[in-house]
Amino acid sequence: MKLFPFSLIAIIATICEAKIDRNQPHDHTGKLTPYSPGPFPNLELTSKDEAELAQGKPVMKQSQGDGNSGGAICVQDIDAPKAAVWNQILDLGMYTKKVGKVIHSSNYHVDKSDENAKKIKTKMVLGVIPGYSYESYYDHTFYPHQDSMTWTLDYEKTSDMDDVSGHWHLEERDGGLKTRVFYACDISLKGSVPGPVLNYLSKAALKSATSWVKKQSEENAADFRVAEEYGYKATTSNVGEVAEPVTGRGFFGRGGAVFRHGGAFVQKGNTRFGRLFQF
Repeated sequence: MKLFPFSLIAIIATICEAKIDRNQPHDHTGKLTPYSPGPFPNLELTSKDEAELAQGKPVMKQSQGDGNSGGAICVQDIDAPKAAVWNQILDLGMYTKKVGKVIHSSNYHVDKSDENAKKIKTKMVLGVIPGYSYESYYDHTFYPHQDSMTWTLDYEKTSDMDDVSGHWHLEERDGGLKTRVFYACDISLKGSVPGPVLNYLSKAALKSATSWVKKQSEENAADFRVAEEYGYKATTSNVGEVAEPVTGRGFFGRGGAVFRHGGAFVQKGNTRFGRLFQF
């Protein structure tokens, strides 16, 4: 069997990617179940979990939904009010300066007309390893009165990801001085995927998603500008008394892969999904 240098594979992949017409519709309109805004159902934290959170560590939990549904959730406590946390999450166009592996992020459609549901469509490019980048188009809905944001792919455009379904939810802690963050993101990938890519997307990305929000929110705990632009009111309840910023087994998958961040990895075959192992 003839082997090709990794750099040559990367060049070929780049050339092929350049031929994709991103304005063509995605090849389906959704495979993963979209999340609903609001708290994650049936999620219980133990005393051990609470102790971990009090130390500033993220906690991974399994959420059981209806029937056999459910997925992994990352929980993180942040020493900043909810308005400051939403300020970071909603600032999607600035993710390249805050979020590791994000090499491009820009909003191409924003609709703030509905006070209960703000729409944000974002082009994002994720550079996981040299030669492997994922350009995808996301359709976010921010629910300011429910302290939630959910998203899927924008199926009117062609994305490199097969499908995505995600959910942020925030809860007030300590009278508004702190915030408990809940995050989940389910991803389905196309075709064969290198082990390092799977390893990052299935394990590291979940914890890094909450860790960068924690860092940026705590360092900018009095900044609510972006959150207020999206209709999130910085009230006494959700900002507390903060007045100044706080300083302070790789393998190649066959036939594609679908997994929940940090949770059960599932290899996608031709006809069904099979649960392989838990992280």
